[in-house]
Amino acid sequence: MRNCLNIGWIFLYVNISYGQIQYNPHPTSALNGKVLVFFNGTIDSAYSSRGNLANGNENLEQRVIDVINAAKQSIDLTSYELNSLNIVVALCKAHERGVRVRIIFDDDAAPKNNSDLWKTARQLLEKRYKVPIMSDAGWPWVQTKTNFYKGHRAQMHHKFLIADYLSPDSTDDIVITGSYNFTITGLVSMQNMVKIQSRALAKIYTEEFEIMWGSSSSVPDTTLARFHQYKSKVSGNQIKIDGTSIQAYFTPMNLKAGKTSFLDLLADLVTKETQHDIKICAFSFSTGIEIDDAIKEKFDKHSIDLKAVFEPSLGKQYWSLYAAMTQSEKSKKPWDKKAEAYLAVEDRHLHHKYLLIDAENPDSNDVPVVITGSLNFSKNANEVNDDNFLIIRDKKIVNQYLQEFYARFRQAKNHEKSFKVSDEINEANIED
Repeated sequence: MRNCLNIGWIFLYVNISYGQIQYNPHPTSALNGKVLVFFNGTIDSAYSSRGNLANGNENLEQRVIDVINAAKQSIDLTSYELNSLNIVVALCKAHERGVRVRIIFDDDAAPKNNSDLWKTARQLLEKRYKVPIMSDAGWPWVQTKTNFYKGHRAQMHHKFLIADYLSPDSTDDIVITGSYNFTITGLVSMQNMVKIQSRALAKIYTEEFEIMWGSSSSVPDTTLARFHQYKSKVSGNQIKIDGTSIQAYFTPMNLKAGKTSFLDLLADLVTKETQHDIKICAFSFSTGIEIDDAIKEKFDKHSIDLKAVFEPSLGKQYWSLYAAMTQSEKSKKPWDKKAEAYLAVEDRHLHHKYLLIDAENPDSNDVPVVITGSLNFSKNANEVNDDNFLIIRDKKIVNQYLQEFYARFRQAKNHEKSFKVSDEINEANIED
């Protein structure tokens, strides 16, 4: 185990080299401590409800490692990418102490991004410590990953971990999900993570995992494994914790349309439940999809307060919601009215995928909602990729997301203002 540990320590500097990363021994929780939300970026405490300061500047990698280290019976992990050697070390150690560890990853993404790290991670997991792993390209049901949606290549885009569902103790089951891939760069891009203690939710996520794994044992069965549009429907998707509804959904739709159109579902949610405001913080958000039309209608006809911040590399694309909202000449579908939207200014990517409904100053008639998970708001996520998202209705949890939103939003807005002022000064100097 010494080599595995040494490699982990070599990369430990990543955890401490960024001054913003911290570890709060007493993080703010919700639902009697059963739900914790973590953000690795700053938060704006001015928007905090009383006693509800969001957990910002968090070390997400260490939060994952804590759960792995505490696991007694089982760990199931799915990740689009996996190259955090600190997390790999923790998985190796768990496997050595007798915890059942199973891992699923995307076969295309993992080797291409930080290939040297991935090569080392895979050698440790598969070769040296014999941790069972499989990829979405390692199953024979379909020889390629080409999906029925316009021939796009499908991605195993999940990022979730289930701990101790195998344990007989019903109080130790943990689910982690959100936007965070288990990677080195995931520490730098803006991310959110939800940690939920719930046996019912662990059951739902385990069913999704085992559809892709092909068995309930430690050994995957590639003859029964199903990914992408070939997955069967997961039974049940709603749980309650202290009376609060949490719904879990898994994409994509399957070939026989046996699953709901998730974009229809989200559009219906926006239409029926939005009373006065929507906040969007998104890595990727397309136009020409159902939820885009629902948001536009709320903005045009009901004059809701709409604010959004987007990842620049994708927000500048002609198909993006940012281009449409700001009436960019690049947009293929510009809105009739210009909305307040900005491109994020971050050290790397804005990798969030969340949407808030009625988060700001909710009255007694409002039930604030957050939609969060691995799902990008796109047709690809709906019809191509393996993804998951949660719909959570809870004032305290949604307020924590609101604090993070305004930190990203105000930073992006202030940058755009300063950029415009700089342009005006330069133009004036040229004229002089």
